[in-house]
Parts: sequence; structure tokens; C-alpha cells
Amino acid sequence: MTALDRLTAGRETRPALDTTVPILPVWLRDRLTFTSTAKLWARRNAYRSGRFTLHLPALLILLVLYSPRGLGRIVGAVGRYLYDHDSAEVRHAHAEKAETSDYLKAQRVRQANLRARWLVAGTLAVILLGPVLAWTAPRVLSGIVGAAVFVWLVKLIPGRGLTEVAVGLGAGVATWWFLPYGLALIPRPPAWAVVLVVVALVLALGWHGRPRGKSLLKDTSVKPGIVEPLRAPVVTAALCELGNSKMKEPEQIRLLMDPARQGPGYQIDLELPGAVPATWVIERREELAAALKRELGTVWPAVGKRNAAHLSLYVADQPLVEAPQKPWPLMKQGGVDLFQPVPMFTDQRGDWITLTFAYANMVIGALPRMGKTFLLRQALLVAGLDVRARVYAFDGKGTGDLAPCALYAHCYSVGDEPEEIERVLLKLRELRQEMRRRARVIRELPREEAPESKVTSTLANRRDLGLEPIVLGIDETQAYFEYGDKGNKEHKAIREELAAIVTDLVKRGPALGIIVILATQQVNAQTMPTTISNNAVIRACLKMFGQDPNDRVLGTGSYKRGIDATQFAQEDRGLAYLRAEGDEARIVRSVFGLDAVASEKVGVRARQMREAANRLTGDADDEVIEAEEQQVEFLADVRTIMDNARTARMHLGEIREALVAFRPATWQQLDNDSVGGLLRQAGVQPGTVWSPTLRKDGKGVKREQLDVAATETIGVGEDLTESA
Repeated sequence: MTALDRLTAGRETRPALDTTVPILPVWLRDRLTFTSTAKLWARRNAYRSGRFTLHLPALLILLVLYSPRGLGRIVGAVGRYLYDHDSAEVRHAHAEKAETSDYLKAQRVRQANLRARWLVAGTLAVILLGPVLAWTAPRVLSGIVGAAVFVWLVKLIPGRGLTEVAVGLGAGVATWWFLPYGLALIPRPPAWAVVLVVVALVLALGWHGRPRGKSLLKDTSVKPGIVEPLRAPVVTAALCELGNSKMKEPEQIRLLMDPARQGPGYQIDLELPGAVPATWVIERREELAAALKRELGTVWPAVGKRNAAHLSLYVADQPLVEAPQKPWPLMKQGGVDLFQPVPMFTDQRGDWITLTFAYANMVIGALPRMGKTFLLRQALLVAGLDVRARVYAFDGKGTGDLAPCALYAHCYSVGDEPEEIERVLLKLRELRQEMRRRARVIRELPREEAPESKVTSTLANRRDLGLEPIVLGIDETQAYFEYGDKGNKEHKAIREELAAIVTDLVKRGPALGIIVILATQQVNAQTMPTTISNNAVIRACLKMFGQDPNDRVLGTGSYKRGIDATQFAQEDRGLAYLRAEGDEARIVRSVFGLDAVASEKVGVRARQMREAANRLTGDADDEVIEAEEQQVEFLADVRTIMDNARTARMHLGEIREALVAFRPATWQQLDNDSVGGLLRQAGVQPGTVWSPTLRKDGKGVKREQLDVAATETIGVGEDLTESA
């Protein structure tokens, strides 16, 4: 062991951490912050200048009225200065006592002060009043100077006899007589300069005579949009006012970062005292805003990254819902890849927050008219800008809010009428079969093409595989999951099947390129089952009432941790708590201005992109197969296979296998449930039959049932699961 090893033995090696701080402040390094800072400075000073200009006439009148008081204050101050008012207390204390050394010393000091002060005052008077008297009253000034010459000569010439007095008098008279001729040579200032000086003196006297500690004008107006700079003492004092017994003094709060401009606001980081978590402050956001004297929509506390007591506070210049938003990059141009991050929201600083839709489901919850449908429509528009994606848009509200998606959607459904619910159910069955087909394709691919056994962007580009992304968006899930009457068994069956299929898609779909986005205004166990919400990677919760709906969307325990969407105000439309891809919850704002008109423009662009890429499918491409024709074709094929098999009875499973073997391109996606559903739609009710081939009972049909004309459609409320 070397000497160095012995010296360092037992010492813990510290990691080399880079703790350097950038030299330039944020507002010089970030373009957005610089722009917002400059705009705030200009707006603040423009407001002050405008207010001053508006009140200038009243201010001038008040200053003129206060000028006599100012003159009196100046005269009083000069008098106290010349007569040494400061030593009055000392002289009064010795007035009734015998003369002591202290008193004599004080008197000598006072006499010296008086001489010095009178000399200074006289000099200043000559300097200030000399030019004025020279221009206005030269003879008066000459008389004053002549008298001064006489006094100084008599005082300086020793003897002070008659001769000395005569000499001094002659010099004084000569000065009085000839000095005005010399003063006449001094240039007289213009009249405007004299007026300017007089006005300035009057205003200065008025300013000196204004009331102490009061503003000249009472300010009763509200200043919207004018934000004063945020200071650290103000923040610490506000935190101490929140009422925590462990945080009473500002000195207990450690300042990690002084308030600095970041985007359109101020960022400050603090470390709270022990046992005071940042979530405690987050729960009292409204009280903190009141203590800071700021609008509620501008104060956004969050938990910092250092520890639980790290409070990261952002105070915006304007409420987030009112602040200008940077243009959405996808509003007028550009396409997307759903396997790559896509700009979807802006945070409090105005920066765009990206989401990756691939391998993730999304749930959206909100009260009515808070922007839930707008957010769902935005997500479906983003999906439309990926020309590979097949979009299914189901509008359970029935108002046509998702109509822009119909321009490119593979399937678009609007309303909760029985026929629409029937159509939605059929499409969901197709999606489940498509999911199963994709699973077979993935597992049959070589390992090097699908090393993680999931759909990738590369695989989605291959048309031969049919693994393009599928995006299913359902607005108002209660229209489907709570369909029909509670006591109706047929309606119950359809509700259960809808929920079961969607749950299956949510659980197994992401790895197979199927993305499910659900939105509802009634967040409960029926409209947002736990089996669905627990498998959602992306969660967006706009304004909500109650802890249970909040936690059902954002995750269990969110409300207690301060992730509280009930704190949003009624006017905070478009604001939401967002949890995505394991990130901490953050407050975001959806795209502002993406109304129906703007959405239709994006939808038109998505359609044009798909037409150019030959990717327009389904409803958007008018690939509509009439239900009756499909039923007839289905029945014809079932008749054919039963006739070929020369059997009078077949189970549903046997029918499915025979159909796939007979016409694989058409019927390979069917399962037993789908076979039963198609038979019912064609007017054939499956029942319990004996299969000669399998030699057992099971759900199936008889051959004579297929001869019934398929003109009466069985309602969608049939228990299709039992038909299997």
C-alpha cells in the first residue's frame, strides 16, 4: 500500500457532480423567456406612462396648490439650519444651571457652526440670487455688493479711523455706481427659459409640500395584466401565512433559486422546513394565491425533484387559460408518426408538451363544457395526420362534435340510437377479431423483425402485414356502457359485451397497434371501469367534482397527493391535469382555437394526405356494405356449407370453421360470438341443437331455419355471449 492509499483509506469517494450554473440568465438563453420578459417590461411601462399622462393635468394643479406649503417648509428648514436648531436641547438643558465646561464647550461649538452656516448660506444666496437680481434689479444688486465692499474694507483695514471709513465708503459708492454697467453685459436668458425655470421651481416646491406618506392621487382602479416583479421575501412571507405551525418564520424556508424569468412568468424554488411537504402547499393553492395577491390561475406550485420538501413554484404573468398560446405546429401543416412524440399540450411556461400515442391508451374525464370533447377530437385529428392510422370515431353524445373526423375516419358513428349501437357493436367485434389476427401475425414473424413481439413503426409501414395503427375514440362512454334500461336483460347483455370488448382492447391492444381513447363526463364504475382506467397510460382530467372521479381518472391516491382537478375554476376550460408515461402529473392546456371550423380544416388536410398516399379506407372512402346484402351473403354461405356437409344441424363453432375453410378472405375474422350475432341479424335465432358430428348438444341452428327470409332483424339487445 502506498502512502497515498494509506492517507485515503476509509474515505468515501464522492461522485463528481456537475453543479455549475449557466452564466447567462434564463431570459437571455431562452427565446420565449426573452420575448415574454421584453413584452412584460414594455406592457408595464406603457401602462405607467399612459396612467401618468392621463393624470398629468390634475397632478400639475395639485403641485401648484402645494407649492406655498413647500416654500414654508424650506424657509423653516433654512431657519433651523442657520440658528443651529440641532443643539437646542443641549442649550436648554444648561439654561438654569451654572456655566460649566460642557456648556461653554457647547456654546463655542454653536458659535462656530453659526459662522460656518451663515457663510455657506450667504455664498449660496449670492450664487443663486445674483444672476436673478442682475437681470431683474441691477441697482439693487449693486447696492448690496457696494454695502458688502464697504463692510469688508472697514473690517480689513486696520485702525478704522475716519480715513478708513471714507475709503470704504468711496469704494462702496463706486461699486454701486459702475457695477450696473458691467451687469448689463451679461446675456439675458430668453423668456421661455425664465418661464421654464419658474415652473420647475413651483413644481419642485409643490412636490416638497405634498402630504407626507400619501399618493397625490388615490388609485381605485384595477390593473389587469400588469404584474409586479416577484420577490423572494414576498413568497416566503406568503408561505408563512398559510398557517402551518412548523413554518412560521421566513428564515425557516431555504431559498434554492431566486425568482427568475422563465417564459411568461417567474420561477422560484424553495426548500420548506422539515415535516412540511410541498404537497401541503399544493393543497392550499388558493390560500397561497391570496397571500401572494395574485390571480388563482397564475399560481402553480409543484413538487420539486430534490425531495418531498422541495417546492417548485411558478407564478405566471396571466392566468394560464388567458395567456397567449404558441401556434400549434400541426394546425396548418405537417404529418405525424404515432410512434413518435406529438405536441399536444402547453404547460404553464408556454412550452409544448409531447405525447407518444403508440402502446398507450388514454382516458379523459371532465364536467360538461370543460373541453373534454375538444381534447378527444384533437387526439383523433392527430391520429388522422398519420396516414397509416385507421380511425374509429364514436360520438355517443350525438351532437356531431366529432364530425371533422368523418372526413378521414375508417368508421364514424354518431348518436346512441339502437341502430347505431348495433353498428358500434359490430365494429367492436371486428376490432377484436383484428386484434386476434394481429397477434397471430406478430407471433409468426421472424424474431429479428419483431424482437419485442409488438407492432413497431417499421412493421406498420408494411401494407402486406396490415399492422397499421388503429385508433378508437369513444366520446361519452356512458352512452354505450350504460345503454338502455337497467332492468332489460337484452340491454344488459349489450352493455356487458360492449364493456367486455373495450376492456379487452385496452388490455391487449397497445402492443398490437390498437390505441383506445375514452372520454366521459360521468366518471363512475360503469362509465370508467377500473379494469379500463388502470390500464390507461395517458390520463387527462379537466375540472371535476369529487375525490372519487378525480382518482378514477388520475389514479388512486392522486387527490390526497395534491393532484386535484377540482381546484380548476369554471372558466378554466381546456386546462387539465395530465399523467402520461410515468411522468409526474402536470397542469397543461389543450390547443386553443381548435374549434369546429379549425378542426374541419385539419380534417380536410388529413383526408388529402391519405388520398395522396392511397390510404383512405372505410366510411371515408364510401366502403359501405349494406347490412341486408351482408346478411344474405352470410346466410347463403351457411346454407352452402350445411348442404355440402349434408347435415341438418350444426354448432356455431362448426359453422365458423366451415365458413373460414369455404371463404377465408371474408370470414377468417369470425368467432363463435360473431357467427351467432350475424345469424340473429339475419333473423335466425340460435338455440340448443344436437350435432351429429360432435355427438353432443350445443348452441347452433337447424338447416330449415336458414330458409326464413332475412327481412326482420333481431334487436341488438339479444344475449350474444350466450349464443356461443
